[in-house]
Amino acid sequence: MNASVALRLGRVSNLPTVWTNTLAGIVLVGGAVDAPWVWPMIGAMSLFYVGGMYLNDAFDADIDAIERPERPIPSGLVSRTLVFRLGFAMLALGIVLLAWAGFGWSGGTGMWPPLFGLSLAIAIVAYDRHHKANAMGPLLMGLCRVFVYVAAGACFVFPLPVGLFVGAALLLSYLIGL
Repeated sequence: MNASVALRLGRVSNLPTVWTNTLAGIVLVGGAVDAPWVWPMIGAMSLFYVGGMYLNDAFDADIDAIERPERPIPSGLVSRTLVFRLGFAMLALGIVLLAWAGFGWSGGTGMWPPLFGLSLAIAIVAYDRHHKANAMGPLLMGLCRVFVYVAAGACFVFPLPVGLFVGAALLLSYLIGL
């Protein structure tokens, strides 16, 4: 797989929205955006997003073969198996980075960042696997963004403050069209 295909599968032009959601989660818990764990968190959330996009294409390959045959998997630019492997590997690496954030420094919150990272990974896979013709699809997608807020905030403080949940609820309401 060449770099162009990798970037196309990852839909990397949307990454700035992930970065701003990460920063919002940090700010909503009173964390400092210049803290040393901000970059690993942005990296982790980027891995979750790109991994999720890879898995989305892998799960949708049969539909894409009919509706979007120019996509990388149906057009033969990359195998579905490789895309699945890379997607799940990125989710796992995102969890590892959050574990590092939780346990790797004196102010870390322990198990909470990787636990919320695992929750995010589950939400991503649930969305990617079940979003087609599913009325709950927008809610699943919105929960993915909520878990970005929560996992980022949990790297700084636990228990999480009410303000984080208010911000996450507002984001979810916007994403599902309320």
